[in-house]
Amino acid sequence: MHTFEQYQLPNGLVVALAPISCVRSVAIGAYLGVGSRYEAREEAGISHFLEHMAFKGCQGWPAARDIANAVEGRGGFLNASTSQEFTTFWIKIGARHWRESLKLLASMVQTPLLDPAEMERERGVILDEIAMYRDIPEDLVSQLSNEAMWGDHALGREIAGEIETVSALSREALRAFHQRAYRPERAVLTIAGNIDSAAVRRAAVEDFGGWRGTGTPPEMTPAPPAPASPRYRIRIWRSEQAHLQLAVPALPRLHPRRFVLRLLNVLAGEGMSSRLWQRLREEKGLAYNIGSYVNGFHDAGVLGVFGGCDASRLFETLDGVMAVWRALQEQPVDEAALTQSKDYLRGRTELASEDPTGVAAWWGQQLATGAEPLSLDQALAQIDAVTPADVQRLAQELWRPEKLSLAYVGPLDSEERLVNWLE
Repeated sequence: MHTFEQYQLPNGLVVALAPISCVRSVAIGAYLGVGSRYEAREEAGISHFLEHMAFKGCQGWPAARDIANAVEGRGGFLNASTSQEFTTFWIKIGARHWRESLKLLASMVQTPLLDPAEMERERGVILDEIAMYRDIPEDLVSQLSNEAMWGDHALGREIAGEIETVSALSREALRAFHQRAYRPERAVLTIAGNIDSAAVRRAAVEDFGGWRGTGTPPEMTPAPPAPASPRYRIRIWRSEQAHLQLAVPALPRLHPRRFVLRLLNVLAGEGMSSRLWQRLREEKGLAYNIGSYVNGFHDAGVLGVFGGCDASRLFETLDGVMAVWRALQEQPVDEAALTQSKDYLRGRTELASEDPTGVAAWWGQQLATGAEPLSLDQALAQIDAVTPADVQRLAQELWRPEKLSLAYVGPLDSEERLVNWLE
């Protein structure tokens, strides 16, 4: 994660190579600029559906078993994910198999078969996946939190789509969306590990040089002012535990103070040394699970707290969360605590640098988001430069009661009381 080779094919595809001679594996990632933010409401879930279908057969590997055997049958790993703004495919495999793996990834991305019978089977799988999310309180409260923050905007929708929209998607719709959305000028190919750069360059041209998108590419609509109105979503649920999320608008992905935000999140609720964990779980025994998170998008962001507690102690837990944030706002973090948080963040970043998958992701994610790529040392220097005053100032700016949204799943005697607490 100190240096890499970058170039661009004539069709616009950005390629990043990071040779690592001391390993015996290769990680290959394809980052595509398409996700749920690029979908119209009536096609919600189509990006996620396409990601699934890429594994069900492509040119040269006509069946799901063929794809699995080509990677997992050789001891490798193959996976993908869809987010609001990106679809990512990646392979990690022994170095001697890199050539066929690259060719496979190219075919999955460019020429999925979209077999009608496979599509109907996978539709059922995705509908079960959506239903599963709705049956798990921790997942449901997270989705409700997105709705409370973003309302009817694409950022507030489930990435996998709705049962109605996924049920209605046709093969023709998937094919048309694939041609418009899977485009080389919106993609990054990243390869790290035991590779010969010259050989990989030739292979990338051979496998990806003829890739073209057609039609008008989908665009994402700007993020709306947040939170939505009403700024809460409450689902009464017969369960032993109450599940909650509190969130405020935060910084876009590439904001100059993004490293300050990451440290604020570590101090507040990332890991067992954080204030939320120590005070609400260890000192007061209010919650089995408590923590904070950040999400960054192209033009928006979220800073939030998640937790689960006994329903009878819900308001005590909510007040405890706010007390932690007030303390972060009212007095600067002491140097020792900030140093500990910096060590945590440094350590997590450095550990990722020792694996080809982490290295491929480091360069691929930065290039895909349009960031000026930072080396590991440059990122660590940004972390080191954060001061206690920086953290306090950002906590004061972001965690404001009037910007707070709330999501709740669990038993509840009085919905009105919970709304009044928020307001």
